[in-house]
Amino acid sequence: MVLNQTLYFFVANHPHYMLQTVSSLCSTSHSTSSYQPTSIPNLKFNQKPYPIFPLLEKSTKWTQLTELQQLHAQMVVTGFIHHKPSLNKLIAHVLSMGSLGVGYAYSVFAHTRELDVLTWNSMLRAFVNSNMPRRALQSYTEMLERSRNVPDRFTFPSLLKGCALLLEFKVGKVLHGQVVKYMLHSDLYIETTLLNMYAACGDLKSARFLFERMGHRNKVVWTSMISGYMKNHCPNEALLLYKKMEEDGFSPDEVTMATLVSACAELKDLGVGMKLHSHIREMDMKICAVLGSALVNMYAKCGDLKTARQVFDKLSDKDVYAWSALIFGYVKNNRSTEALQLFREVAGGSNMRPNEVTILAVISACAQLGDLETGRWVHDYITRTQKGHSVSLNNSLIDMFSKCGDIDAAKRIFDSMSYKDLISWNSMVNGFALHGLGREALAQFRLMQTTDLQPDEITFIGVLTACSHAGLVQEGKKLFYEIEALYGVRLKSEHYGCMVDLLCRAGLLAEAREFIRVMPLQPDGAIWGSMLGACRVYNNLELGEEAARFLLKLEPTNDGVYILLSNIYAKRKMWNEVKKVRELMNEKGIQKTPGCSSVVIDNIAHSFLAGDCSHPEIAEISIMLRQVREKLKLAGYVADTSEVLLNIDDNKKEESVSQHSEKLALCYGLLKSEIGGRIVILKNLRVCSDCHTLIKLVSKIYQRQITLRDRNRFHHFKDGSCSCRDYW
Repeated sequence: MVLNQTLYFFVANHPHYMLQTVSSLCSTSHSTSSYQPTSIPNLKFNQKPYPIFPLLEKSTKWTQLTELQQLHAQMVVTGFIHHKPSLNKLIAHVLSMGSLGVGYAYSVFAHTRELDVLTWNSMLRAFVNSNMPRRALQSYTEMLERSRNVPDRFTFPSLLKGCALLLEFKVGKVLHGQVVKYMLHSDLYIETTLLNMYAACGDLKSARFLFERMGHRNKVVWTSMISGYMKNHCPNEALLLYKKMEEDGFSPDEVTMATLVSACAELKDLGVGMKLHSHIREMDMKICAVLGSALVNMYAKCGDLKTARQVFDKLSDKDVYAWSALIFGYVKNNRSTEALQLFREVAGGSNMRPNEVTILAVISACAQLGDLETGRWVHDYITRTQKGHSVSLNNSLIDMFSKCGDIDAAKRIFDSMSYKDLISWNSMVNGFALHGLGREALAQFRLMQTTDLQPDEITFIGVLTACSHAGLVQEGKKLFYEIEALYGVRLKSEHYGCMVDLLCRAGLLAEAREFIRVMPLQPDGAIWGSMLGACRVYNNLELGEEAARFLLKLEPTNDGVYILLSNIYAKRKMWNEVKKVRELMNEKGIQKTPGCSSVVIDNIAHSFLAGDCSHPEIAEISIMLRQVREKLKLAGYVADTSEVLLNIDDNKKEESVSQHSEKLALCYGLLKSEIGGRIVILKNLRVCSDCHTLIKLVSKIYQRQITLRDRNRFHHFKDGSCSCRDYW
C-alpha cells in the first residue's frame, strides 16, 4: 500500500521517471527489502533541478512521519538516497519529529554508505536532544572507526552536552583533548560547552581555569560560569562573579538574574535579593516565567511571603515552578492552610498540571496541619492525575497519613510499593512509633532486616522511640546495645536520649540518672527534658530540681522547663516555690506558650486557645461543654487539678482545667459529628492528665472515635480506653 502511494505521488510530479520506477517496483515484487538503488540507470545528480530536493525544501516541518517515510521510499527507489544534500535534508526533517523520529532516522543513517560529517553531527545532536546521550557517545566512536570524517566545530558541543548529562567526567576530559588535537580550543562555543561540562561534573577549578583563559567572553560565558557555581551550591562565588561581570561592562539578562536571585534564595539573603530585584526594575527587564519563579522562590525562602505573593500575583505567565515556589514557601513558614488554598486553585481552576515538587509540598502541608480529610483528597487527586507514584511520593504519603492519624492507610501504601528504599522503611517504623505501636514497629524492623537494606541512625531512633512509647523496656535495652556492636551504626545523642526517655517513662528514674552519668556524650536538653518530665509524672522532687538546673543552663528561655518545675512544686503544694518560679519567668520576660488545639470540620480547621471565646459558635460550644461535664460527673468523673499552677480554691481550679483548648475543640467536634463518627484533634503541647481522662470517658458515653495528636504522639480513644494505655 505504501509503495503504491509512493508510486502515485512520485510519478504525478515527475512523469519522466515513470518507466524506470515501474520497472524497478515490478522487479522487486513490491518489496524494497533487497532493492539496490544503484541499478537504476541514467541518474545524474549534477542535473538541476533535482527532482527530490524541491520536495524536501517544500516545508520546514513535516506533520506526519508517514509522509517522510513515503519520501524516503522514493529516494531509495530513485537512488537519490546517495545524494548527500537530499539525505541530510531527509534526516533533518525526520529528526524534527522529535523522539518519534530519532529511531527511524538512525535506521536511515545506519544503512547509508559514505556519510559526511554533517549527517553524523545531525545524529549526534538528535541523540542528545532526545535524552539519549550515551547513544551519542557510542555513535561518535562509530564515526571515528567507520568513516574518514574528521570532527568539526559542530561535533563536540553535542558530545560535551552528553557528558554533562551523564556526568561522564573522564570521557569529557578525553573529548577536551580531542578538541585541542583538532585545533578547535579557541572556538568560543566549544569553550562554553566545555565550561558547562566541567561545571556539571563538579570540577569548578577546571571550569574557572577555562573561563579565565578565554580570549573573548560574552554574556553567555559569564552566565554559564555563574550558573556553574550555583549548580555546585556555591552561591557566594556566583554573586562575587556577578560583581566582576558588571565591572567588565557586561549587563545581565533574564537568565543571569534568575540564577543570581536563586543564589540569594539558597543563602536566604533577603537584602541582596531585594537589591537584585530593584536592579531588575531599573533595567526595565521583562520578568519572564523563569525569573518570576526565581523571585517568588527567593522571597518565600527568605520568609517574606507578603512580597512573594505580590510578585506572584503580578506575573502574567505563571508556570508550575512559580506555583510550587509559593506553595512550598507557605509550608516552610508554617502557613500550610494558605498552601492548601493555593493548591486548590491550581487543581481546580487552572490548566496547570502540578509537578512532583508541588505535590510533595502539599502533602507536607497536610502532615503539618494533621488534616486527614484534605490528605485523602490530595491522595485521590494524585491517583487520578499522576501516571505513577515515585518512591519519594509514596514515602511522603506514608509520612502524611501517619501524622494525620491514619496509620492503616500509611501501611496500605507501604505494602503496595513494588520497591521500597530505606526512607520507606524508616517512615513506616516512625509511623508506628508515633502511634505508640511498639510491637508493630519492631516487627517492621525485623522484616526490613530480610532485605538488602542496612538500617541507619534514623531507623534506630524510630524503633527506640516505639519501644519507649509502648513501655517495651527490655526490648529497647537489647536493641540499644546492638546498634554499634551488631549493626556498626555510631550512637548519637538522639539514641541516648531515646534510652533515657525509655527508662524515665517506665519510672526507672534512678537507672536513668545513672545511665546519664556514665554516657560518653554530654547530655543535651532533650535528655534532661525527659528526666524533668518523668519527675513531674512520678513526683520526684530531688531529681526534678537537678534536671531543671541543668536545663536552665542549656535552655534558659525554654518556658517548658519552668512550667514542669512549677508542676512538681504545685503537686506538693509548695506554693512559695511556685511563686518564685513565676517571678523568675517574669524577670526574664518568659511567657508560657499558650495551649492551642484545632479540629478539622468540612476541610476547615477550627482553632481554640484555652478559655477562648472568639469562635462564632462559642455559645453552642459552651452549652455542649456544660452538658459533657454533667454527664461525666454522673459517670464518676472527677477533675484532676494537680497541674493547675495557681493557689486558688478547688472550684476555680476545676473551672480552669475545663477551659483547656482540647476540651473546646472536642465539644465543637461533638456538635458537628454523628454517633459512631470520628473526631481528630491536634494540640501543640502535651495533653494534660485531666483532658486525657475526660476524652476517654467521652469516647464511650458519646460513642465517638477520637484521635488526638499532641506534641509527643497520637492517642486513639475508643470505648473508654486509649491506645497509649495511659502511658505517655
